[in-house]
Amino acid sequence: MTKSFPREATSVPEARQFVRAALDEWDLPDLTDTAELVASELATNAVVHARCAFYRVTLSRPQPDQVRVAVVDHSRSLPRVADPGDEDDHGRGLALIAAVADKWGTDRLNWGKRVWADLVVPPAPAPEPPAREVPMYGTRRAQVLYVLILAAVAGAVIVGLVAPN
Repeated sequence: MTKSFPREATSVPEARQFVRAALDEWDLPDLTDTAELVASELATNAVVHARCAFYRVTLSRPQPDQVRVAVVDHSRSLPRVADPGDEDDHGRGLALIAAVADKWGTDRLNWGKRVWADLVVPPAPAPEPPAREVPMYGTRRAQVLYVLILAAVAGAVIVGLVAPN
């Protein structure tokens, strides 16, 4: 799935919404927050650093257990992980991506670059074990016999509790 966005700050929330919609379509709700974070950081980098009027967000499934979030722009400048100071407002985006992604990287293109991050699809929850079967007695006679046995056991317990020691 691919969609282009204008290189404007207002497009970053739209890029996150695009990612959310794609993951909803793929029925991967557990990956949504992480994928939105990655898309947001990569889209912000494209808005701040790219030279073209548009950037493109792409989501793909290279493997059944993997989602790739990528942003393509026309800048040939490769991103690098910054070392921001405690007071800096920016410069942590790629470090965040490195922390949440299985791996990330950059592909040089003839006209720009693609920055991508691979996210691991969480395993599906294990199915719950089946409920234990309650014995059912199919005939009326078996049901009566069961009730009589329960009554005899209950009576023995009561007599045992009341009997003098």
